[in-house]
Amino acid sequence: MKRLLLFFAATIITAASATAQCTPDPQYTDPGVYPDSATGFPDACVAELYDLTITNVVPVDTTTLIGPIPVTLSFDSAVVVNVNGLPPGFTYSCYDAQNTTSPPDGCAFEGGTAGCITITGTPNAGDEGVYNLSIDVDVYLEGGATPAATQTVDYYTIEVLPAGSCGVGINEAAAANFRLFPNPVTESFTLNGLDGLDIETISVVDATGKVVRSYDNVDVATYNMNVSDLNQGIYFVRIGHNSSTSVVRFVKE
Repeated sequence: MKRLLLFFAATIITAASATAQCTPDPQYTDPGVYPDSATGFPDACVAELYDLTITNVVPVDTTTLIGPIPVTLSFDSAVVVNVNGLPPGFTYSCYDAQNTTSPPDGCAFEGGTAGCITITGTPNAGDEGVYNLSIDVDVYLEGGATPAATQTVDYYTIEVLPAGSCGVGINEAAAANFRLFPNPVTESFTLNGLDGLDIETISVVDATGKVVRSYDNVDVATYNMNVSDLNQGIYFVRIGHNSSTSVVRFVKE
């Protein structure tokens, strides 16, 4: 199986750009991908470098049912085969220093390891819009010569905003000042952190960039919005304040 992974790694590394080695965020120890689906990926801005590190923690094993009997199976690896839908000029690369057999930069993440994926690029004028990503992943179990499962992760997006609309630290400001809960949303959400700001507009934008809600001159510290009529999917709350714009992402269930 490991020999097969080496072949996959050699193939994938030619498609993924060679960049500096990334480092997974040590605060994440539970199996999963971080940022998760609720947090989402930050926005990109025209003429500004986008540099995102994704932490991928692969479990040691998984439990499945064979008939009525639970059986524990060891993971060999999770292999990122491709990342589709990136904005023009954006590239990705992988690194897993904990791999014991597979190349560390080959986009194969062995069971029981924590690795990372880097997405980088600088969007140009004309690239504005919402880019829906599709990440193909093959999952191998120990001793298997073919993938035990092939998954497509399609709930991440990158929105490219016009030059100057983000401002320095827009994503940090959004994360620090605003809190949207619950997230995911079923009926309605509450947006905190508006107190003391000159809120010009609050709008909700769907994954295609269409504005589905818009409110002007909001003068409250906490804002409640009913979105029960919206279809399931990913949406963005844009808060126009103090001649700047912040974006908070949410998932409608």
